[in-house]
Amino acid sequence: MKKKALLTLCLTLATLSIHAQGPNGSKTYYQLADGKRGAALKTILHTIISKKKNSPSYDDLLELYEKTDTRPDGYVRDWYSNITHFTHIKDKAGTYKKEGDVYNREHTVPQSWGSPKSDIMHVVPTDGYVNNRRSNYPFGEVGTVTYSSANGYSKLGTCKTPGYSGTVFEPNDEVKGDIARIYFYMATCYEGTCHTWGNKVFTGTAYQPMAQWAFDMMLRWSKLDPVDDVEIARNNAIYQDNVQGNRNPFVDYPGLEDYIWGDKKEVYFSYDHYDSGDVDIVERVAQPVFSPAGGTYTDSVEVTITTATAGATIYYTVDGTDATTNSLLYKAPVKLKANTTLKAIAVNDTLKASYQATANYIIKESGGVVTPTDATIALNNTLFGTNYTGSISDKNDLTGTSNGITVVYSLGSGANRYCNNSQIRIYQGNQLTFSIEEGNLTRLEFTVPQNKDKTLQADNGTVTTYVWEGNAPSVTFSVNSGSGHLQLSSVKATVAVEGPAPAPKGDVNGDNTVDVADIAAIISYMAGLYGSVEQQQADVNNDKKVDVADIATVISIMAGR
Repeated sequence: MKKKALLTLCLTLATLSIHAQGPNGSKTYYQLADGKRGAALKTILHTIISKKKNSPSYDDLLELYEKTDTRPDGYVRDWYSNITHFTHIKDKAGTYKKEGDVYNREHTVPQSWGSPKSDIMHVVPTDGYVNNRRSNYPFGEVGTVTYSSANGYSKLGTCKTPGYSGTVFEPNDEVKGDIARIYFYMATCYEGTCHTWGNKVFTGTAYQPMAQWAFDMMLRWSKLDPVDDVEIARNNAIYQDNVQGNRNPFVDYPGLEDYIWGDKKEVYFSYDHYDSGDVDIVERVAQPVFSPAGGTYTDSVEVTITTATAGATIYYTVDGTDATTNSLLYKAPVKLKANTTLKAIAVNDTLKASYQATANYIIKESGGVVTPTDATIALNNTLFGTNYTGSISDKNDLTGTSNGITVVYSLGSGANRYCNNSQIRIYQGNQLTFSIEEGNLTRLEFTVPQNKDKTLQADNGTVTTYVWEGNAPSVTFSVNSGSGHLQLSSVKATVAVEGPAPAPKGDVNGDNTVDVADIAAIISYMAGLYGSVEQQQADVNNDKKVDVADIATVISIMAGR
């Protein structure tokens, strides 16, 4: 059911590429992915395929289509129509009134969503009129048809795919698998950003960026329409240095999506032992294990290296280079007194050498510098300042204690109807959160004694946090309008505790400097070198994940921004 003669690229296209088709001719291209699995496999593939040898412009694509999308009859391959006979360049984008007038450049992931404008892997030639009818609707499976191209080749209408009920565009079965593998490519090449493109499709996470309904559909389409010679030839053409110079691994390794997101994500990928969607199991020595695992330690750490394969010999390095049989022979626990990248392999006489094991150990000197920690003190939702007209001394000195931190809430006395000049006294810490939760209170203001020029206010229903330098002895706030009351439900204080000196922001590898070595450490973590850096250190921008955004943050710090 694949593309038949109409969608078979001319034989000369296949022979023009100096690179053989598929992984057998591109082994070194994917070598870094060897032994990876799941999310780590996806991230290292991102590192590989995002490096393009050429960055064609949007205008360049029209000429490049002669290399990537030419039918055997010499006309432009049209992804959305099967009645067109477009001549390259001559019939390029222009005025159209009907199907068959001109061809255009179609972003399979609409550019209005945020996708790259000229990545030829996903910008394909299509009939201009049909392209316009597709607009920026998601791909989907159509129930009620509102438009179809000639011969019903492409359709627009209401979605019947479970999980989505809007308008969708359904390409022909002959290209559904091609499009699915393009979407897998986009999810990998643009890891870290594509999950923000939205539009009911790219709304997931950096690991799996598509909405579940769209992702499940693409998995079905990839199996419905498997890789064929047309797709392989297009991938090889794109790989040429003067086109774009990168590849789509989901074309080179059919079924690769299962190793990243599916039922094979616990299976180690082998770039050179892969056939028809299956990794040939190569018997290897078990990968070495470090104990304790990589991380941050004080003064020194003693690391034991073991392997589950009986009788295997272990070799290791402490300089960050890959371990080989020429490296240090492991005989006893390795004592580390400085920051070290430890690598090891295990070998024996009958099995293939183990996968490389890597861990990064950060050694901190013990010291008396402070690190912040958080504590929240509940004050039992006590209501303060509810239209008092007389003395309110009976409400004085309400105290909350948590983790050894004491906060005293002291109300003023006398005829202070709106509780003016009441205090919260924090004996340690430098952060306080107030919330206005009910009543007719319109504004809450408080000032910090050490920073009298700074006044913070919160509107009704909001939560406000103020951070000041040093350990402020008190914070004064005033309820200065309205006749309601203030509910102070908790105080959040950041307190000082003993611990090692904090590394500068961006110092991922713990050497007290921020440089390219920190970027390398983040890439190592993203590549699945488990234990190479702690996530807390690699998560430079504090968004609870480690991705390319952290690399960008380190670059900004290095640039002094």
